Amino acid sequence: MKLLFLNPLRFTKRLNITSDLITAYISTPSLTFAQLASYIPGKEIMVIDGRVEDISPDEFLRKLKGVDLVVISIRSTYESRDCEINIKFIKKYYPQVKIIIGGYQATFFYEKWLELGVDFVFLYEAERYFGELIECLDKGRDYRGIRNLAYKDNGKAIVNEIGPLINDLDSIPVPRFDIINFKEYYAFFPGDSYAGGIELSRGCSYRCKFCLTSSYWNHQYRRKSNQRILKELRLLGDMNVRKLWFYTAGFGMMPDEDYALCELIEKGRLGISWRAPIRMDTVLEFPELIKKASGAGMKLALIGFESFDSHTIDGFAKPRNSAYDYANFKQAYRILKKNNILVEGAFIIGSPGGPENKDSVPANKFNQVCDFLTIQVYRPNLALLPEILSRGPENEEYKKLFYFNPYFSSDAGLKKVLSKRKKMLFRYYFNPFYIYLRFFLKGKLLRRLYLHYYGHMIKQLFRKIIAI
Repeated sequence: MKLLFLNPLRFTKRLNITSDLITAYISTPSLTFAQLASYIPGKEIMVIDGRVEDISPDEFLRKLKGVDLVVISIRSTYESRDCEINIKFIKKYYPQVKIIIGGYQATFFYEKWLELGVDFVFLYEAERYFGELIECLDKGRDYRGIRNLAYKDNGKAIVNEIGPLINDLDSIPVPRFDIINFKEYYAFFPGDSYAGGIELSRGCSYRCKFCLTSSYWNHQYRRKSNQRILKELRLLGDMNVRKLWFYTAGFGMMPDEDYALCELIEKGRLGISWRAPIRMDTVLEFPELIKKASGAGMKLALIGFESFDSHTIDGFAKPRNSAYDYANFKQAYRILKKNNILVEGAFIIGSPGGPENKDSVPANKFNQVCDFLTIQVYRPNLALLPEILSRGPENEEYKKLFYFNPYFSSDAGLKKVLSKRKKMLFRYYFNPFYIYLRFFLKGKLLRRLYLHYYGHMIKQLFRKIIAI
């Protein structure tokens, strides 16, 4: 049996030059396929990552020849259109090929994917059962008892029993890093090594209204042991992968364990550079952890500031140990900068009642709290997701949320919010004074980041001009 692991090809090109800022300076592979491959030793595997590989439809058609099974990972509604096109393309030319899909988006919208031609949907944390399904399909056995599996039987969507989460993440096989072509990925960190990622933990115990991660993992946070993480770091190092994205809901959520990990990285002289998300209040409460993380190679911290307005933060139901206000944002920024760590500041606009909707935040205010700015558009109806999903795939609200992508939305309200987002980003990124600061007064690492970023913007602009 030959399997194709597929991150959907982007048949609908992203023509909005500010729609995908992070990939301008760092691009790392998903570990989903490497983890799934560890459960099916001996199978023939091919991987296509449509996020970074520029593959034409004809070439894609050639690569599909001889494939028995396509496994697709979809994490966000932003990818829904492309994923649907990929599925229709595969089924049109190779109708006998079975398609399995999984991930955040697939889990919550499994009925729609079955309707669109997918054969199987794995829900939630399902890698333990993946190997069972592959064996059943390979040997022609009955798969109807496999946990976390959704499929159609006589035209009706069936969902099997959902299994418990994996409490001991060390019990999971080590990912098959060898199936990843790390040459396709990049990061702006200095050095000639490859860029990759490593999973530190799964889940989140918080219940912020704008995020599905916590509910996907049943509001539980689980972490690998430091020895297991160190083992994976060394395996990646043997493959010259030393520029890393630490996959975790928040570095410092277990401060003692994360401090000990940094000590092990330092003592092991692993020579890695890494990026990780971290909470603002973690930075304020544990400055010694920040100092230790810097010594262990932390170069970039992603902080979800979300908003300068405390009422908006309260509306997000974001738990916090310190006030999310301008003064604390600046203090956290100073602590990280003191330790030579760059700060990605993430904000959300378009939430009901937020002052950012009035376009009231000046670019200079953002410059005081972060080195790189991302502004996300609030996803409508996320808090009502369970109710909307219960209405079924034919419901208009269900369809709207399934395809939600503000960068291609026809909704007048979203267009208005997106227009304001563009203005805010333009003021932040294209003010000549700020550009001068970034290239001449803020240090070599930030200069490297912005060389990648502005180069990416120029490429996206040319793509848009050519498309027009």
